[in-house]
Amino acid sequence: MQHNRLQNVGTRLVWLLLAGLVLSACHGFRSPSQFERPAKVGANPPIELTLAPTYTPTVEPQPTVLPTETPTAAPTEIPTATPTEVAASAPVAEQPATTATATPRPTRARPTATSTPKPTPIVVIPNGFTKQTDSVRGYSLALPRGYTTLDLRSAQFRNLANAVGMGDRMTALNEFLDSPAGQIVGILAASDLAGMIFGGLPTIAQVMVVDAVGANQETAQISVEGLLSGQGGFLSNPVIEKMESVTINNLPGVRASVTGNLAGANRPMAGKVVGLLANEKFYVLIQLTEASKRTAKEPIFDQIIGTFRPE
Repeated sequence: MQHNRLQNVGTRLVWLLLAGLVLSACHGFRSPSQFERPAKVGANPPIELTLAPTYTPTVEPQPTVLPTETPTAAPTEIPTATPTEVAASAPVAEQPATTATATPRPTRARPTATSTPKPTPIVVIPNGFTKQTDSVRGYSLALPRGYTTLDLRSAQFRNLANAVGMGDRMTALNEFLDSPAGQIVGILAASDLAGMIFGGLPTIAQVMVVDAVGANQETAQISVEGLLSGQGGFLSNPVIEKMESVTINNLPGVRASVTGNLAGANRPMAGKVVGLLANEKFYVLIQLTEASKRTAKEPIFDQIIGTFRPE
């Protein structure tokens, strides 16, 4: 009985710590930068054209030539020949009329426009992973055992925020989540929660979905920079170590390695960020862990990335 009671207290403490951590990270959320468009070119200065006067040549009148009268010759009388009787000749057989036959022209086949097929996402869900689907934003991923999903919009999270004395921050957070900009925030999950009791940091997986009409991999990289540095989140002073355009799960996307400090805690974190371009959306998955656990966690991060896809 005492063991169960301690376990319940420990679980509640972990949730309280996690709620405080999430609220600290979410404090100061703002709309991420959108995909950058080329700057509009200013109006060109008016071009002034000066037209030279046109020279029109004067045509001198030519003298009129009168026609010369030609004398008309008198007609010469032609003698009329006497008709001679011609013997009746044998009738000529009628020849059948020849009908012209038109030569048919070869028919040319018109080329048919072929639309480029959209790539189909290909994912692999390892054994022991549980699929999580966000039907509102249209994507899914699978998480291994030990991950707990956290709904920032739920009454449970609101109660946890009140318990850790951060209920006043919920108003600003809810206003952000209810705004058009807040609709980008998707699944949030964490693991390594028990270690938080002893001062450890959780491992975090967070999904965001951004409108990306007409975007490509180059503009997607710009969007990742904006999402990491422009909207608050779990990392303060993020540093992108490497970012490249790649194909992920048979879809065009980008991949980046990042480091930074945990927001509000000044503790080093590291992780991976991937983004998928599909359905005129940009699906971004951010995974972070304590910097000292980076090497051990990267294979798990890669497995989770392998399950990430738009629906």
